[in-house]
Amino acid sequence: MSGKDVGNFFTGFFVGALVGGAAALLLAPQSGEETRSQIRDKGIELKEKAEATYGEVVSEIEESTQELRTRLEGLSGKMDELIAQGKQEFQRLTHRGEAIGDEAVEAAEAAEA
Repeated sequence: MSGKDVGNFFTGFFVGALVGGAAALLLAPQSGEETRSQIRDKGIELKEKAEATYGEVVSEIEESTQELRTRLEGLSGKMDELIAQGKQEFQRLTHRGEAIGDEAVEAAEAAEA
């Protein structure tokens, strides 16, 4: 879940809670004390749900971060391997080029003699 998705989720969650609460107040056929008690109870319930959802989101983010770190470490190791192989190949080709150059010089010297 991206940061934008988390923000959108919480925005939707709280807007929905507010609309639901307003509808309950307008449609409630009970006394003010009963309504306040219900609002208090709903507020506690919504707070608990929000805390649980927040905990789940944090947990998912931590898991994703750890997975990403593991992948990056693997890629870093693979890159180091490829760089080492490239260096070896470069050295091999450099030595081969030097050997060919030496053979060419020797052939040129032999042709002049």
